Amino acid sequence: MRFLMFTGQGSQFVGMGKDLYDNFDSVKDIFQRADDSLGFKLSDIMFNAPESRLTLTKNAQPAILTVSYAIYDLLKKETDFDFDITAGHSLGEYTALVAAESFSFEEAVYAVYKRGEFMQNAVKEGVGAMAAIITKKHNAVEELCKNISKENDSYCSIANYNAQNQIIVSGYKKGVDKVSKVAQEESLGKTIPLNVSAPFHCDLMKPVEEKMANIIDKITINKPKKAIIENVYSDVIEDKNSIKKYLMEQITKPVRWLQNIEKAVELGSDEFIELGPKNILSSMLKRAYRKSNINFVVDLKSYNDYKGKL
Repeated sequence: MRFLMFTGQGSQFVGMGKDLYDNFDSVKDIFQRADDSLGFKLSDIMFNAPESRLTLTKNAQPAILTVSYAIYDLLKKETDFDFDITAGHSLGEYTALVAAESFSFEEAVYAVYKRGEFMQNAVKEGVGAMAAIITKKHNAVEELCKNISKENDSYCSIANYNAQNQIIVSGYKKGVDKVSKVAQEESLGKTIPLNVSAPFHCDLMKPVEEKMANIIDKITINKPKKAIIENVYSDVIEDKNSIKKYLMEQITKPVRWLQNIEKAVELGSDEFIELGPKNILSSMLKRAYRKSNINFVVDLKSYNDYKGKL
């Protein structure tokens, strides 16, 4: 069984998708559809803008979705590629919904543009922060976050369970800094500050929920044609009625990507393929499942390499 993975924010870079855009009309078409849906040239931001502009959440999210879906569409049109189960990391869940034909591409790219805009505006720049902690001591970090959050303006919680040895914390900068400092002092793990514009997947994103609910209410949601593992509980989405609920909860609750992978394995997945600007999820997966069939398509070279395996 083939498990299709879509990456989330942080995988963007200036020039993403350009070599595929230059070589395939179908990719050009997807980029044009994104530009038309948004009412501005997202493709120009992706190819020519300063990195600081592309990194803005409102630009990064639709850009990543566009590249990821363009690669999927290319594989479908040029090969006999298909998949059995899919999931996306945070933002990537929207791409998974498009691949499973639950959302239209145009509605999804507009939705994640607004999602990025709302997230960016929810917390003033410099107030929030995120950090990665390289550790297997997830429970100890959870307790550390709870204790530090009791202090004034020090709220912090786990935002992502990415792998057995990697979690992400999110919250007020003061809280994230304290958690990072104590984690290193107590040998819980190495900490790495993340260059993000907002503290995602924590209670500071609460103002985004109502605004995104209004956006999703305007989307035509169809029953997924493929199984999708959602981020919050690692449940398999089997009907359209639960999709809005999962997407709303995802805004403030942690992404349980580690559990998503475990669920995919439990369901029988024996090939993993990541589509997006960078091979972030597949790289994490290779460290945990060294002998598994793990692939990625992120550019022209990896496309040709993977096409040769099909």
